[in-house]
Amino acid sequence: MATSLIPALLTMKCPRCRTGKVFKDPNPYHLKRIGEMNDLCPECNLNFRPEPGFYFGGAVVSYPLMVIFNLLVAIAFYAIMGDIFNHVFTLLLTMFIATVLVAPVMFRYSRIIFLYVVVRYNKNIKQSVKQQASQL
Repeated sequence: MATSLIPALLTMKCPRCRTGKVFKDPNPYHLKRIGEMNDLCPECNLNFRPEPGFYFGGAVVSYPLMVIFNLLVAIAFYAIMGDIFNHVFTLLLTMFIATVLVAPVMFRYSRIIFLYVVVRYNKNIKQSVKQQASQL
C-alpha cells in the first residue's frame, strides 16, 4: 500500500517509493550521526547521493524554514510577554536557544524536502526493482 505524501515526508521516507529510510539513524539529536544517510534506498535503490554537493540545494530550503520558525517563536514570545521592544535581549536569547534546539531537525527536513522537490514518486517502483532482481 502506498504511503501518502505528508506522512512519508514527515517520517523522512524515500521520495520515490515512500517506504525506504533515508537516514541511517532515525534520531536527529545523535549529533555524530546527524548527516549519515543511506547511499541507496533499501526499498527501491534510489541513489541518495547522486553527485557531490547535491544537498547544497537543501540550504535553499533550510533558510526559509528557519525564518518561519523564528517568526513563530517571536509571535509566541509577544503573546506571552505582551511586548517585544522592552525585552529585546530576552527575545534574542529565546530565539537563539530555540534555534539551537531545532537545528538538527531542520537540517534533516531541509534535505528531505529538497529530495521531495527533485525526485518524483513512482508507485510501481517496487515491482520494477523486483523484476530487475529476478532477471539477474
